[in-house]
Amino acid sequence: MNALHQALEELCAHRQRIEASGPIAPAGVWIEVYRPGGRDVDYARLKAEKAMWGKSRMRGLKRVGSAEHRDWQNRIKRRDALLEIERRSLAIQAMLDVPIWEPGKNASL
Repeated sequence: MNALHQALEELCAHRQRIEASGPIAPAGVWIEVYRPGGRDVDYARLKAEKAMWGKSRMRGLKRVGSAEHRDWQNRIKRRDALLEIERRSLAIQAMLDVPIWEPGKNASL
């Protein structure tokens, strides 16, 4: 059990480091890369499930590799990492809440 508690503490510390490292992308937002007709350069834009920027579901990020594009890539990575931490934390907490049966305990089944 001690190892599980330690794993939860490490996940909590990791969560705090991620949250302190910068802004986090909201759920339902992703980056789309496209190439406008006839150009040799790729551009990036944010897309969202719901309108987030005024009435629009899209927002331009300039060229792929621009500072704005890299910033949003990092925001999305932070969001995805926090979701994974949450998933792992819930799994560990479930293991703590319902420990594995051991012989000799509750022998009268």
